[in-house]
Amino acid sequence: MTYDEAVLLCNDLRGRYDAPFSNLDKKSIERLYGEVLGKTFKPTNCQNCYHDALIEIILYLKREKRMAEKSNYRLRAGYIINNPHFRGGRIYTNDNLTDAIAAEYLEMFPANTKMFQQLPEKREIKPAQAEKPVEPATTKASTRKPAKTRKKKK
Repeated sequence: MTYDEAVLLCNDLRGRYDAPFSNLDKKSIERLYGEVLGKTFKPTNCQNCYHDALIEIILYLKREKRMAEKSNYRLRAGYIINNPHFRGGRIYTNDNLTDAIAAEYLEMFPANTKMFQQLPEKREIKPAQAEKPVEPATTKASTRKPAKTRKKKK
C-alpha cells in the first residue's frame, strides 16, 4: 500500500466515523494500522478503539507525510536497548529501531538475540561470535579493609 492509497482509504473511513464501523471497515482499519504505523492493532470490546486507531493513523499521515518504515527486527514486549557501551547509551525501542542499528547491536552483543521477537531470516553471524557469548562486565571486588568496631562497655 502506498501513502496516497492510505490517505484515500482514511478519507473514505472518515466519512463513516460518526456511525459504528462495519466488520469490513474494522478489517480495513486493522490493516491500515499495521501498514501505516508498523504496529500490530489489538482490538478491544469497545467501538472506540477503532475510532481512536483511525485518528492515530490520520494524524500520523498528516504529520509525517509518509508511511512507517518496515523493520526486519522487532524487540519483544517490554524490552529496550539501553547500553552505555552502545552508541553512547541512547535508548532504542521498536519506534526508533532501524535495521542498521539492530544489526550493529547484535554484532556487538550476539547473546542478546533473545531480546528480539523478530529477526531477519538471513542474518550473517560471524563464527567467532556464534561460539562465545558476551559475558556481562564485572566489577573488581573491593579491597577495602573492614571498618574497626568498638567494643561495648559493660
